[in-house]
Amino acid sequence: MALFAAVLASTWFLGPWLLLIWCGALAASIGGRVLWTERPGERTGYLLAFGYLVGLTVFGMVPEISPKVVLEPLPRELFSQLMPLILPLLLVFPARTPQRRAGDAFDMFYGMLVFLVLAVFVLGALAYMLVGEVSYVESLFKTSLTVAIALLVVAWAWNPRAGFSGVGSAMSRYLLSVGMPLEQWLVQLSEESEKEPDPARFLGAAMVRLQSMPWITGSSWEATGEGGLSGERTAHSHVYQAAECSLVLYFRLPPSPSMRWHVEWLLRLAAEFYLVKRQAHQLQRMGYLKAVYETGSRVTHDVKNLLQSMQVLCYAAAQPGNPAELAGLLGRQLPQITERLKVTLEKLQSPQPESGEQVRASQWWNELLERYADVGLNWSGQPSADAMLPRSLFDSVVENLIQNALAKRQRQPGLAITVSFSADRLTVADDGSPVAPEIVAALLREPVSSEDGLGIGLYHAAKQAEASGYCLELTANLPGQVAFSLSVRH
Repeated sequence: MALFAAVLASTWFLGPWLLLIWCGALAASIGGRVLWTERPGERTGYLLAFGYLVGLTVFGMVPEISPKVVLEPLPRELFSQLMPLILPLLLVFPARTPQRRAGDAFDMFYGMLVFLVLAVFVLGALAYMLVGEVSYVESLFKTSLTVAIALLVVAWAWNPRAGFSGVGSAMSRYLLSVGMPLEQWLVQLSEESEKEPDPARFLGAAMVRLQSMPWITGSSWEATGEGGLSGERTAHSHVYQAAECSLVLYFRLPPSPSMRWHVEWLLRLAAEFYLVKRQAHQLQRMGYLKAVYETGSRVTHDVKNLLQSMQVLCYAAAQPGNPAELAGLLGRQLPQITERLKVTLEKLQSPQPESGEQVRASQWWNELLERYADVGLNWSGQPSADAMLPRSLFDSVVENLIQNALAKRQRQPGLAITVSFSADRLTVADDGSPVAPEIVAALLREPVSSEDGLGIGLYHAAKQAEASGYCLELTANLPGQVAFSLSVRH
């Protein structure tokens, strides 16, 4: 009752100008609410109230303000008598107790738009009447058509159907960007990512870039034991916590929820770039460690093969025989073993790919015959005189194949081992038992279990052959016929 009395008293003392503003404010509040109403009956009631306020403004308030505004040929007295009778019709559309969501309240943005459109309509009608020297009714008609056409064009441009996003989408993207479009931020992150290979320095540079915004005073960050602070700390901050980093921005004034949401996305993008660079850095280190591991594995097998060659020499030296023949054997084998040991030790200097030194195939074949002249191998074939081959690759592969065959001979006495060189193919074969089927699937593709060694010699030999443009494969695996071949990949 007290509220009704206050409204009645204020209405009694209101003048035409204040009543005009009051009607515009009521119309704006109803227009801002009707857009979120889903019930047809309630929406109709809101539209009826909105139309009533617009009619009261145009036909009641504006003529009271200016004596030049005349409603002729429309009867003003008839409007003043009939318009109050429209108010009871609002009771037909009662507003039920709403069960609204949080976002279904009054929309201030749309309310302001409605108020501005109504002000443009009223002021445009008055201006057109005075400038065009036409009647008020005619100016209302033409102004309403003009405003309607303008709203139709704006509505079409706001959300068009011709395949492009329209003004609404562009404006929404701009409002969400809060002065820094996401595309621009992505470009800045990419630039910093290219300039700073270190993940920590990149993150510090990205946080400094954020301080270019006028509403940010400072920033700080912590990541994997490192951190930094730039700018000025304030009481208003926003913290983004990721798996491996913590980012903080400081504001001049308390940030709104929309600004916090926007800053959250900017910081999340910076954190994702940091995590990607950190993972790339870790992968680079893992690649280096893998190279060290593979080089160490190859060197281990080379040293193992050298030890086996020296054991063969020691065994031959312990056997009774002609001292001159023994001296000749040692004179031929020891320089070769020394050279191979030197090459093996050079591999430990840096985990780099094989140099691929080329030698004549005939020279390498003759050295191989001398090296294994006293171990009971069968030799066949002869490379062409002008053929060239990579020494390191062929040494590594043939050492693995021959030593594996000799170890197999110890388990299967009387095993015949044949080493042949035909055209561009080197083959080491034996007449023993075949490789087990469960091992064949992984052989030359990954490390396998071995009875005599580490189980990775053939795997590294196959990888080394692949890197040099060759192919190491198991060409025969039958009882009495097991053969490995090294040839140029076609």
